[in-house]
Amino acid sequence: MTAGETIFRTWSVCPVCLKQVRAERVRENGRIFLRKTCTEHGYFESIIWSGFSDIDAWVNGSDPAPVDNPKCPDECGLCSDHLRDTCCVVLNVTSKCNLECQFCLAGRNELRAEPSLEEIMDSVSKLVVKDKTLLQLSGGEPTMRDDLPRIIKFAKDSGAKYVQLNSNGIRLGEDKNYTAGLAQAGLSFVFMQFDGTEDSIFEKLRGKPLLDIKKKAIDNCSEFNIGVTLVPTVVRDINLIIQATC
Repeated sequence: MTAGETIFRTWSVCPVCLKQVRAERVRENGRIFLRKTCTEHGYFESIIWSGFSDIDAWVNGSDPAPVDNPKCPDECGLCSDHLRDTCCVVLNVTSKCNLECQFCLAGRNELRAEPSLEEIMDSVSKLVVKDKTLLQLSGGEPTMRDDLPRIIKFAKDSGAKYVQLNSNGIRLGEDKNYTAGLAQAGLSFVFMQFDGTEDSIFEKLRGKPLLDIKKKAIDNCSEFNIGVTLVPTVVRDINLIIQATC
């Protein structure tokens, strides 16, 4: 075990037996660790933050929840220690998609009623905390909506600190003017589905070759100063190869 600055103490669980154990969040060399010890299974340490930005900027200066409840996290429910202001909001704006991924977590349903622009704006107004909230627009595939720039602009005008788009990137690559409109509306960054650097991977996971269009989407976002984070779905023997070692 190494030293570091303890930020605060909390409760966690042993990853082996799931027994409740004391834990500490520790800052060391710009990284944040969660450290805990189980009396039966020993010491565990995980990196929970490592990046160019300071964690305090990411959590918008919110103080950590003062947890000292022996029933937490098993029985406390939404106790007073965990009732916090809105920090990150995931808002599904459509169930439509331009892909047919068989493992889709969003549960694509073309028969589900599309929320109106007015309904989405009403939700944004209720959920956004001025100058704090990170709003994630998700779906389905959000770029199926032609009015997405209006949603983004309304969110920014309502005080959202950041507006993120969760997208497969297809329309961002195919329609440069649409991507420019998202940037002009105030889009901060895109979490872009990106499973690998070979078309064979996309063909197996998404049903078609998509590498070129995704590369074009990245180029278009870069041109209009939209940040991009690449997010893979990892599947063993397709884009995750595990080799046995002696």
